[in-house]
Amino acid sequence: MLVRNIVYGALRKIGVVAVDSDATADEAAAALESLNDMMHAWKLDSIDVLHTDLALNDTFPLAPEFQEGTKFLLASRISHDFMAPATFDPDEFLRKIQAAYCVIEPMVLDPILTNFGRRSYAGY
Repeated sequence: MLVRNIVYGALRKIGVVAVDSDATADEAAAALESLNDMMHAWKLDSIDVLHTDLALNDTFPLAPEFQEGTKFLLASRISHDFMAPATFDPDEFLRKIQAAYCVIEPMVLDPILTNFGRRSYAGY
């Protein structure tokens, strides 16, 4: 899927672009800029997709299961710019993307803590 499909899909979800028409160059550019900003900002939400700026004709870099969620998240983000309030809540998509990219680092315990049960404390 092309980035163009993500951008146009988001614009359609908020009613800026009709199903049978294309976005104007200005609409597409504004939405693309928001998409790039949003995907860079995901790192603050612990979603590190190693994002580099995309162009409309680039292939969307995430797996197919993230495409619909990205459209909804982008639509919500750009709805104020286009004065077209979103009538949906995309938070569930953000949580699902977070869960997919969640990395739990292995925990290393101090040896003194791991040997706690082996000591004799009879004198205390």
